[in-house]
Amino acid sequence: MRHTRWLFLAAIAVIVFMVVATYLKRRDILAKETPVHPKPLDAGIDGSANDWQHTVFKGDKKHFTIRAKNIREVKEPSLMQLEGVELQLFHEDGEKSDLIRSEAAQFDVAAKTLYSDGEVDITMGVPADGPPTGRLLRIHGSGMRFASDTGKATTDRAVTFGFDRGNGSAVGAEYDPALRELRLHNKVVLDWRGKTPDAKPMHVESEQAIYTERDSKVVLFPSSKLTRDTLRMEAGRSDVQLDKGAIRSAKALMAHGVHDDPGRKVEYAADQLDLNFDDGMVIRTVEGHEHAQLISTSDSAKTTVNSDRLDLDFETSGKESTLKTAVATGKSVVEATPAPRPGTQPGDSRILRSEVIRLAMRPGGREIERVETDGPGKLDFLPNGPDRPKRSMQGDRIWVAYGQENRIQSVRSVNATTLTERAPKAPKTTPTLTRTQSKDILATFDPNTSELTRLEQTTSFQYEEGDRRARGDKATLDQTKDLMTLDGSARTWDSTGSVNADRIVLNQKSGDYTADGHVSSTRQPDRKGTSSAMLSNEEVMQAFADRMISSGDNKHIRYQGNARAWQGPNRVDADRIEIDRDRRVMEAHGKVVSQFADKAQDKDQEKAGQKSKAKAPAPPVFTVVRAPDLVYTEETRVAVYQGGTVLARPGLTVNSRDLQAFLKPADSDSSLDKALADGAVKIVSTSNTGKTVRTRTGTSEHAEYYADEQKVMLQKGQPLLVDSVTGKFTGQQLTWWANNDRLLIDGGANKPAESNIRKK
Repeated sequence: MRHTRWLFLAAIAVIVFMVVATYLKRRDILAKETPVHPKPLDAGIDGSANDWQHTVFKGDKKHFTIRAKNIREVKEPSLMQLEGVELQLFHEDGEKSDLIRSEAAQFDVAAKTLYSDGEVDITMGVPADGPPTGRLLRIHGSGMRFASDTGKATTDRAVTFGFDRGNGSAVGAEYDPALRELRLHNKVVLDWRGKTPDAKPMHVESEQAIYTERDSKVVLFPSSKLTRDTLRMEAGRSDVQLDKGAIRSAKALMAHGVHDDPGRKVEYAADQLDLNFDDGMVIRTVEGHEHAQLISTSDSAKTTVNSDRLDLDFETSGKESTLKTAVATGKSVVEATPAPRPGTQPGDSRILRSEVIRLAMRPGGREIERVETDGPGKLDFLPNGPDRPKRSMQGDRIWVAYGQENRIQSVRSVNATTLTERAPKAPKTTPTLTRTQSKDILATFDPNTSELTRLEQTTSFQYEEGDRRARGDKATLDQTKDLMTLDGSARTWDSTGSVNADRIVLNQKSGDYTADGHVSSTRQPDRKGTSSAMLSNEEVMQAFADRMISSGDNKHIRYQGNARAWQGPNRVDADRIEIDRDRRVMEAHGKVVSQFADKAQDKDQEKAGQKSKAKAPAPPVFTVVRAPDLVYTEETRVAVYQGGTVLARPGLTVNSRDLQAFLKPADSDSSLDKALADGAVKIVSTSNTGKTVRTRTGTSEHAEYYADEQKVMLQKGQPLLVDSVTGKFTGQQLTWWANNDRLLIDGGANKPAESNIRKK
């Protein structure tokens, strides 16, 4: 028992210790949890609080929530001083909000405005119930004022802002959360990055800007500048459309843009430019409205396009864009001017006008590949050097193809007309104008000089230069030789005459031409000086041949192959006929046949010097001469036939080696005055007395025939006359008259003996 008692005492002691320990611990805890008496408020302060939060509702939706780590309420003026401020402005949908943070701010209770003189950060589009994520616009500035009733934030100080595709700055800003609109008041600078990693940034400058988050749109005004790598654009107001933070399109007023790359420069301007960009913010298309202009400059040429509307399509590859096509609509004008080169003469400048003009560029965008019109157009070629013609062409449609270095290669058109203007040949004279028209036209140019080399016009071709005209199924101009070739029903004419042929080759500079195939021609008389039946200056000369060559202003003419030339009833046939109007000489060679007619008169009236009025005139009397060669000189009116000749008149035939025919003036009744025959002369005359035919045949080395007297004279080489009625006669000279019985014989003693031999 004695040992048990000590055990109880020990247990009691332990319990007492535990109770005391518990009391002491509880006392310490209660001492710690005893509320601390608040410090006395500063003078003028109505209250203060920590970790303060206040939410305002519109209906059942949150309008805004303001939080602060510390807050003090000032009596006069009625202000709330906030530290560690966070203002959350909720969007109307309640899903997103704009979050504003500042280290310190003052809330004016009466004005319901929150003002922060220090640094302020604004994050737009934050999830309402979560942390900031995704594409956000963040604004940083100072001196900002917030209206609690509207949620508007304003400042007149410098601000910077950033977003997932770039950043920027401005002086003075205003943000309206209800409209979700940010206004930048001055010195606006924006830098955008594209969606792709290698995209080059877009730098934007403007005096003012408005960003509408709801529409993803930025308005730059009253002026704006956009720069991206080699692209520069200046404009008045510009509306920039964003797509997921990157620039997708821009509409710029009174704009002028430049792509300035090495070896290539593209400029475009208009009262309104609409630009569309791809993901790398490189230009994909440009639309110009009102006073639209495109200027493409390369090392070889400068091309300018002006129109009411301009549509440009660019080839985009990686981070670059090059002009691919351009369409000009409305009063369109395209002008191409070659770049000057040392030591070379520049080619012609070209101006194309039409309602709609399309341009296609070669790969790389530095050179033009083709230009064409959708409808009627006019193309002018303006010379850039002296003594070069000015040309123009009009057609229902025009196609222009270019070669290397923007050099014109060809021009094609339909239902086309052309006009060529050459400088005056002498002072105070008018320019020479050449006009053509045809259904189709194709012009080709020298690839090195861009000079016209060949012009082909087909179907219903017509030509006009001064009083010269031409037409044909097809015409080809070889500009290097200044030769125009007409094919198919070819015809050329002027005031002096005309030529028809299967083909005519005309030298435009000299007027010389060559006609081939079924040639026929007319030549008007020049009515100068005296003339004869061979080359009358009163009668139209007509001719046909296989070929005709005219030179010297149509004064030197050659007909070749089955040639015939005639004036009224007088004509010459030969293999070749040549007429020299300067020397007034005509030559005929090869199977020559000439025919000349006397003017017929009634014999009774002729004696009275009057033409018969009661009777029709008798048939003309023809003098026909055949020979291998003929040379006629108008000055002497002598036709020289050589190589074996035959002269035939009614009742008279003269054969000889050579023959000289002396012609009378053209107004004479008889074309032939006399004829002199030499070499193996044989003359046969016949007359009909009514019952018998009398034949006289004379031979000699020389003979003379006088047409008016019908007198025949034989000389040289033992003249001989055989008369079918009176017999044979010889003498040194025999003379007889074909129209009577008279015969004159000159004997050896030079004593003429006259014999009137009458028919027995």
